[in-house]
Amino acid sequence: MLDIGEIFWLEVEYEDIPEESKTRPAIIIDKREDSIFILVSTTTQSPSDPPSYFDQFKIPIFNWRRIGLSRPSWGLGYRLIQLTEDELKDVVKISDYIGCMSEKDLQYLIEQIELIHR
Repeated sequence: MLDIGEIFWLEVEYEDIPEESKTRPAIIIDKREDSIFILVSTTTQSPSDPPSYFDQFKIPIFNWRRIGLSRPSWGLGYRLIQLTEDELKDVVKISDYIGCMSEKDLQYLIEQIELIHR
């Protein structure tokens, strides 16, 4: 566990209301030395028609069922979290593990995140 592409449940604070949180699937997208970069993964709310401001940051997770998610999901590409491996191990248990993205899906996700954050 704790490798690039792995998905797990993570309690995440709301950006605008830090005293409140929600448990969401999260995806490890990169590891460098002792830092782990996590995409606060998913929402099941599809992009709106017409699109809202935040819809531009929603990245489709194509094979959501195969990786263990129960509904169509989108990665929230604007929100990344950086933790040390020890910090992540303190908050994630084996029972929080959901699954692992395919190499192709992970590469697409990373490419889209890079476009958002350039």
